[in-house]
Amino acid sequence: MSKQSVPPVKYNQPIRDYIGRTMQDNKEIVDFVPQSHLRIWYNTQEEGYETHHHNAAEIILCIENFYQVSVGNAVYNMKPDDILFIPPEMLHSISGDKGIRLIFLLDLTPLHDFIDFNVIETVIMRPLLLSEKNHSALYEKVRGHLSEITDIYFKSQSMWELLIFSRLMEMYADIGRYNFNRKEPLSEDEHSLIYYEKFANLLKYTDSHLEEELSLDWAADYTGFSKYHFLRLFKEYTGMTYYDHLSHKRIQAAQKLLSSNESVTNIAVRTGFNNLTSFSRSFRKLTGMSPSQYRNRKEELDHHGMSKQIIPLPAAKPVQ
Repeated sequence: MSKQSVPPVKYNQPIRDYIGRTMQDNKEIVDFVPQSHLRIWYNTQEEGYETHHHNAAEIILCIENFYQVSVGNAVYNMKPDDILFIPPEMLHSISGDKGIRLIFLLDLTPLHDFIDFNVIETVIMRPLLLSEKNHSALYEKVRGHLSEITDIYFKSQSMWELLIFSRLMEMYADIGRYNFNRKEPLSEDEHSLIYYEKFANLLKYTDSHLEEELSLDWAADYTGFSKYHFLRLFKEYTGMTYYDHLSHKRIQAAQKLLSSNESVTNIAVRTGFNNLTSFSRSFRKLTGMSPSQYRNRKEELDHHGMSKQIIPLPAAKPVQ
């Protein structure tokens, strides 16, 4: 049984049909509010969470005490008021002592229909830690959005999901504008809108055609830039090289497919890798393990008693 204190009444789940945390191997089946795309927890669990992943994007807002979160190969030591964004399907574990944090679990699928969101994903496809000290301008905006989202959710206002997603869209737009406005070629330059549209269209296309070759020459031609100009602008625009970005997106797609029974070889082909060696090398670089190890983490988690379990909890006590 997970050890946690009873939350203040105002943080009780507005919808209580929650029976427990469901795991299939190391994959968590996120229990969103029925007929919705999210769940928010006022969390005080002391034991933390073993290594797991899920198809939801996760945002952790540390309120009281400290929280250590391992995401991929990185470790984030969160202090009160820090905000951490964890991308979908990324392996992570959480440990902490007695404390309080808000955990937002979000299915962002509805936002993928917007071309702007495909652009923003170049920023949030990696973990993002925001603190008041290091990101004051952006932090205040994101903190404000999360506060409004929390109020709407726990007060169970009418049209609550629409209101929350309107705040989420503003929040992600603020994150995107903050990052892109810092990049000289895309800020006050008169060609910034043209650049934006070219790269937005490119990213939307590649996201839905990952199985294709998508070479550097093709990408430069698609945007109408010379290869040299394309390489420079793409790095400024996304914060990474074209091939690094493509590799990140393909590995994210592969992580989802590895939850199925499909062969590793077929998954490599479906996500655009020419051979299994290239796929394994790229996968290990980004996750710290091979595709087979990622899939077979079940044995290690079985040893800790985490495989295919349902942990029952009273509905009013929130867990991740």
